[in-house]
Amino acid sequence: MKIDCTIDGKLLSLSLNSNKPLSLILSEDIQSSSISAHCDGSMCGLCVVLMDGKAVLSCLVPAFEIRGKTIITYEAYSKTKNAKDIEKAYELTHLKPCQHCYSARTLLIESLISSAQTSKEDVLREMEGLKCSCLELNDTVKIVQAATEIRRKRHARRS
Repeated sequence: MKIDCTIDGKLLSLSLNSNKPLSLILSEDIQSSSISAHCDGSMCGLCVVLMDGKAVLSCLVPAFEIRGKTIITYEAYSKTKNAKDIEKAYELTHLKPCQHCYSARTLLIESLISSAQTSKEDVLREMEGLKCSCLELNDTVKIVQAATEIRRKRHARRS
């Protein structure tokens, strides 16, 4: 099956099995280094990518669902100003995810902020799929709040 999509800013036309998981497409066909090697397809939450701006577990997204979609991996996202906002929030709160979930948690936080869903309930819902206990829920809420404020101030300066 021929599938056209955009991955990390590159328009691609891929010949794939329609049920191949996005996580394998990224690691095998695209050679992306940002999908966690720890993800084994068991919904651990470590293979998060942004698909059309929303965080998804790439191990659960079959190839046929990426047709016409824009996918951003942590590798590309980490070079953006939005990523810098979240990194700064980690520093300000003195809370930082472990190396295993850093990229997934950062993309989940981005998804929350960009969709303006930053309440404690929103954070709980979004983080429930991440099976890493390096940070407490309240810690993640603090990070989301700090990053939201940093981003708000950055946008206010541009206006």
